[in-house]
Amino acid sequence: MAKNYADLYNLSGDSIALEQRFYIKQEASNLRGVAVAPTGADFFFTAQGGSVEFTQPFEPSPHRSGRGFVGTIKGKKECSWTLPTLFNIDTTLGSGGAAEIDPALRVLWKSLLGKEVVSSGLIYTRDTPDISFTILETGDRWSRLVRGAFVQSANLQFPGDGDSMIEWSGNAKDALYVGIGKSITNNITNTVTLVTGDGKLFENAVGAFVMIVEANGTTRSTDTPDGSPRTVVSVVGDVVTLSGAPLVDADGSGLNAPIYLSYYEPATPVSINSPVTGLQGAITVDSMAIQQCVRTFTLTLTNNHEMRTDCYGSDSLDGSLFVPGSRMEARVSLQMNLNKEVMKLFKDLQVFTVQEIALRLGSATGRRFELFLPKVEFPLPSITVPEEGSIPVDFNDGLALQTADGAKDEVTASYL
Repeated sequence: MAKNYADLYNLSGDSIALEQRFYIKQEASNLRGVAVAPTGADFFFTAQGGSVEFTQPFEPSPHRSGRGFVGTIKGKKECSWTLPTLFNIDTTLGSGGAAEIDPALRVLWKSLLGKEVVSSGLIYTRDTPDISFTILETGDRWSRLVRGAFVQSANLQFPGDGDSMIEWSGNAKDALYVGIGKSITNNITNTVTLVTGDGKLFENAVGAFVMIVEANGTTRSTDTPDGSPRTVVSVVGDVVTLSGAPLVDADGSGLNAPIYLSYYEPATPVSINSPVTGLQGAITVDSMAIQQCVRTFTLTLTNNHEMRTDCYGSDSLDGSLFVPGSRMEARVSLQMNLNKEVMKLFKDLQVFTVQEIALRLGSATGRRFELFLPKVEFPLPSITVPEEGSIPVDFNDGLALQTADGAKDEVTASYL
């Protein structure tokens, strides 16, 4: 059932967390930090724990005028986000291609590793990331628009007894908050006059996407059809100025026929809902001739981007937003039980023999996800013997390396 924005406006209770939805849309390459309106295809499913943190810290003013403070000094706006996702793959496709995963996930992979190749599937390899994207988060009576977002790190987890997933995290320029307001006037210019007090719901949200909804709460005005929201240009009291041409379908003056100015969200979100888990798959390490039981496998990819917080006259990230100024790191951890084959791996690590690691998530012949790390060097692990049972060995903090200078092949992620 579609949302009824009139009903949501009239509710007096608290917001419900389970109404949360996320959308991601890539921004223009020359306009980092300029928000782009998503469509229904830019929706994607998130797991528990998805969040956006937006703050602007301050510290007390250091004037020496007594024991009490008389003012504060504001710092730069800080915006960070975390989005956990399952490996949703369209397993019904006859062959791999661009439609195998959601468009939003393609943007995240490009922001993480830098290079996408579309051939018989989707292949991601390391290059210099240079894109930013918009995150639209919608709730029941509010939305949050995150501009100039980019991926700082991703933690890929493949447990033997749980769901395989990726936890994406990064930073962004800022976030804009918008609610739902009501108008009982005939709005014929490009301004909407809201009932007393509702203008507060749109303050400090210049650039945010909004739409106009008819009195029934579900029909979108022809001034803001699905896919074509307007942006907030200014807010003065309860008068909200919108971008675009004068309004022709925003009359809320009739008896019992108000109109509603609401945060924008696509009318029909669609997403792949086919999680692929570790119930099918394989992990191979080249020092072990026989495939072993891997209890957990984790790959953490970290970009270490330098954030542009040094631009004079700006209170948030500005300029290019980020510079890939540090090295990207790919760290590998896996846990196995000690046996003859695992002992062979342990002996190789004593002389720092690099390992080739391949992981497959899904069927060997169907739609699947694969990781390939041609050169991983592990520190020698310690072996701790428990009081009883098997002896788990943790091979932690392995570093994925290039096979040659400039090869950029530390990690290849493929949807095939």
